[in-house]
Amino acid sequence: PGASPAAEQTLLVGNLESRVREEILYELFLQAGPLTKVMICEDKEGKPKSFGYVCFKHKVSVPYAKALLDGICLYGRPITVQYWRGMLCSPNGKALQSSCWV
Repeated sequence: PGASPAAEQTLLVGNLESRVREEILYELFLQAGPLTKVMICEDKEGKPKSFGYVCFKHKVSVPYAKALLDGICLYGRPITVQYWRGMLCSPNGKALQSSCWV
C-alpha cells in the first residue's frame, strides 16, 4: 500500500526556534506552492514545541518544498524538512491520526 493522500501532501518541519509562529511557516512554505494547513505542535502548557506540519494543496509541491527549504535558517537555527510519516499532534501535544484540510 502506498502513502495516504494526506501523507503525500504533508511535510514535518523540525528544529524550530521558539519564536517561529505558524504565520512565518505559512509565508515561507507558500513559496513552494499553495498550502491548506500549517500547524506548530504545543506542549501541555500551550508552549510551542520545536516541530510542526505543513500541508500542501498539491503533492507535487512537497518534494520541491523539501529541496528548497530544508536547512534554511529561521532565527539563527536551521530547520529540518522531512516527509510526513502519518502522525500529527493535537493541541495538547499528543499524537493523533489526521489529515490536511482547508
